[in-house]
Amino acid sequence: MGIQQIWTAYCLVATAVTLSATPLNQLTEADADLYIAVRSLADMHAGWDTHPFVQAAEDSDLQEVLNLIMQLRQEAGETEEESFRDVLELEFGLTVDALFELFPGQVSLACYNAPELMLKQAERPELIFMAEYSGDFEQLEQLMQVQFERNAESQQKINPLIEHTMIEESFMGETLYFDEAFDGENSYIEDGYALVDGIFVLATPEHRLRAAVEAIKLEPDAALGDRDAYIRSREEAGRGDLELYVNLETILPPLNEALIDKAMQGGAMMLGLSPDSLNQMLSLESLRACFLNGDLVDSGLELYSGLLYREKNGLLSLMTYAEQPLPAARYVPDGVLSTAITNLDLGELLTQLENLLMTASPMLRGQIDSQLQVLRTNTGIDFRSAVLENFGGEMVSLSLLAESAREAGGLLEPDQVFVLELEDSEALSGALEGLKDLVPGLRQQILTQEFAGQRIHSFQTAAPAGASNGTISYVITRSELILSVGRVGLLQEVLSRLESSEDGFWQLADTQAMFEHLAQPNAVARSYIELEKFLLPMLQSLLQASQGAQGDASLNTTQLPRDLSLPFYLISETNQAEDGLFNRSFIRAREDSK
Repeated sequence: MGIQQIWTAYCLVATAVTLSATPLNQLTEADADLYIAVRSLADMHAGWDTHPFVQAAEDSDLQEVLNLIMQLRQEAGETEEESFRDVLELEFGLTVDALFELFPGQVSLACYNAPELMLKQAERPELIFMAEYSGDFEQLEQLMQVQFERNAESQQKINPLIEHTMIEESFMGETLYFDEAFDGENSYIEDGYALVDGIFVLATPEHRLRAAVEAIKLEPDAALGDRDAYIRSREEAGRGDLELYVNLETILPPLNEALIDKAMQGGAMMLGLSPDSLNQMLSLESLRACFLNGDLVDSGLELYSGLLYREKNGLLSLMTYAEQPLPAARYVPDGVLSTAITNLDLGELLTQLENLLMTASPMLRGQIDSQLQVLRTNTGIDFRSAVLENFGGEMVSLSLLAESAREAGGLLEPDQVFVLELEDSEALSGALEGLKDLVPGLRQQILTQEFAGQRIHSFQTAAPAGASNGTISYVITRSELILSVGRVGLLQEVLSRLESSEDGFWQLADTQAMFEHLAQPNAVARSYIELEKFLLPMLQSLLQASQGAQGDASLNTTQLPRDLSLPFYLISETNQAEDGLFNRSFIRAREDSK
C-alpha cells in the first residue's frame, strides 16, 4: 500500500464526530511504533469557514503572492497536482459535505515496522488504518472499487505487466477483501479492507487486517491506550483533535543497535570506543515516547508536545536547567520579531558533554586534557575554566526586523542578539583575546567601537546573494557574553537598555496576559514570535527559491506587497518534570483582528 493510497484513504475518511464509545487507541495494539489519530474532523470543520486562519489565507495580497510563487514553480517545470476536491468529485462522485456524512467518526493510522523501514530492512510498511463509517456497505464497496482501479492504473504506468484481482476471505464471521497483485513474476497481497461493527479498516500486509478485525471484535490483550507512557502523554496534552504518538520503546532499540554496529564498522574501536561504552553514553533505553497534539480553537491553534523518559541518563543528561527563575531580560525591547528566555545551564551542559565523551572512551580524557594543556602553554589560557565552565544558567535571544530593512528592497533579514550569562567575564575576555593571535590575520579583521561604556568587536562573514547581514559582533559585559548577527543597531539598543531600569517586552502587561493561560510551574523556557512580521521574509525566501529554480540569481522583491496581513502571534512554554519535558505552543489571533 503506497503513500498515494494511504493519503486517498485518509481523505476519504478524514471526518469525525465521535460515535463509538470505544476510542480507537483502545483498538490499537500496544506495540505500534507510530500512532496518528483524529478525534473529530467534523468538529473542526464546523467552524472552519469562519476561522481566523481561513480569513487570513483569503487576503487578496497574500493570494497574489502565492499565485506568483506557484507560477514561477510551474515555469520551472514543476507540475501542478490535482486538488483533493477535484479528485473527490470527479473520481469518487462525492462532495466534501457528502464525505463528512459518510464518515462521521474517529480516524487513526498505526505503523508497526517503522525501524525496519528506516533501516531499509523492509520494502513495505505494516499499517492499520481505521475510521468510523455510517453509510451502507454497497456505497463503501463502490468507493473502494474506484480506489482499486486508480491504484492499478497508476502502477500499470510503471509496470505494464502488473495485474490486480480482488479476492474475499471469511474471518471471525466477517468478510475481508484483499487486493492481490501479480507483477509478472510474483503474486502478493498489496492491502485489504473490511467493515466491522461500523469501523472501516484498511491494512497491509494481510495479517494486519486480520489482527485489526480481531481487535475490534474482542479488543487487544494490550492496547496502546492502556500504556503508561501513552496515558501520560494524554495528561499533558489538550483535547487531542489531532495526535501523533511515537513509541520510542519499540523504535529505538533496533535503531540503537544499528547505530552502534555502524560506528564499530567505521573505526570507532580505534578511538577506544566499544559497543558497551557507546550504549552507555547514548542510554537510549531511558527514552519512552514523544508526542505532538494539536487542537483547533476559535482563536487559533494549540499545540502540546513532549518527550517522556525514565531518567536523565546518557544524551538526556545534556538537558541541564538551572534551578532558578527564568531570566527577567528587561533589555528586550517591545516590537521584537521574536524572543526566547531559558535557564538552560550551558556550562553544565558542556561539562555533561565531556563526561559523556569520557564514558564512551576513557582514552579521550587524556587527549582532551593534552590539547587543553597545549593551548594553555601557547596562549596562557586555561580554556576549561575561561570558556567551558564559564557559562551560567541564563540564555536570552531576540530578533528584530528594522524598518529601514523593509524599505531597502533586498532580502529581509532579522537582526539577532543572543545573551549568555557568564561566571567570570574577565577570564572569557582574556581567552578570546589570546585566541585571536592563533589565527594569522584574524585580529586585523576585527573592528572595535565604543558604545554605552562597552567595547563592540565586529567582523564580516560571507553573506548569501542579495543579503546584507554578514556582520557578527560580540560584547563582554560584567556578567554577559552578547553575540549579534546582522546590523549593529539592535546590539546597541540592548546595550543601552542594560543600564536602564525600564521594563522591556517580558514585563509588559500585554505579554503577561498572553502567557496567563499558558504558564505552569517549573518553566524552563518561554518564547514569542510575531508571525505577522515574519510573513514577508518567509515569502521572500519562497520567492527566491522559486526564482532560483529557473537559474535567476536576482530577487525581484518589488512584486511583493509591503503590508501583508497575518495577525497572529506564537507563544510557547517548556516545563520540566521528573519523567519528561513538556511544551505548549499557542498560535493566537490578535484581539483587534477578530
